[in-house]
Parts: sequence; structure tokens; C-alpha cells
Amino acid sequence: MLELYVKDGCPYCEQQIEALKKQGAEYKLYNVNTDSEAKKKAKEEFNADKVPILVENGTVKNIGFGGGG
Repeated sequence: MLELYVKDGCPYCEQQIEALKKQGAEYKLYNVNTDSEAKKKAKEEFNADKVPILVENGTVKNIGFGGGG
């Protein structure tokens, strides 16, 4: 299962969401603006300082999208 960490107003997050939709991929969405546990996990577990963060089975696939984020 894919997990996607995003924040409000992020154009790179929107691009990542659209790419996943085109692929027909199923994913669980986490918003680091409104979910403090997701924000903590993104920083502490994934060592990420930007979004989107795409995680598959607990392993980070990418941080940022298309060179941005």
C-alpha cells in the first residue's frame, strides 16, 4: 500500500496525486498541515523536510515531485 504525505497549497503534491490517479494506484493520503502525527512521522521516521513524500510498504520511494517540493 502506498502512503502519500502532502500539505495544503502544494503544487507538487497536487502533481503527485494526479500522477497516482493516472496510474490507478491506491494510496492513503496524509496531510501534514492537519495531522500532527503524520508531520512527526514525516520528519522523524522518513527524515523528510519537504513534501510530497511517497512511501511504499514503509520505504520512502521519493521526497518531492519532479525535482520540487
